[in-house]
Amino acid sequence: MAPKIVVDTSVLIKWFKTRDEEYLREARELLEEIERHEVEVHVPALLLYEVGNILLLETRLESAALEEAVERLETLPVVVAPPATPLLKQALRLGRKFKLTFYDASFLALAVELDCPLVTADRRFFELTHSLQRVRHLSRVGSSN
Repeated sequence: MAPKIVVDTSVLIKWFKTRDEEYLREARELLEEIERHEVEVHVPALLLYEVGNILLLETRLESAALEEAVERLETLPVVVAPPATPLLKQALRLGRKFKLTFYDASFLALAVELDCPLVTADRRFFELTHSLQRVRHLSRVGSSN
């Protein structure tokens, strides 16, 4: 069985939006590992809405292209974790401890629940949480194993 990781929106959006994005090469390499089933990616359900929001507000995609991007999002080999009370409570605790938004803390809570690494391209999030060995910045992920 492939090792598990959690990726946050700052990583996954790079698989769709390439304009004005850093670490595109690293994001593409990670996606290739995922597509080869070398790693199993988990995300909280809110990622779908965050990506949709970014595509809607921060790209110049026409309606048809937006719909195609959402369809592609649905086909990505990721396991979507539904909201569950224990996970939400863990996100609250972690958010308070690390001064994170509830949204960001949801990704961390999922990584804690699954006992796996979390990969982010969000420098601020990384700086606030890097004391946890499980949080890795995309720029430093050569291989997610």
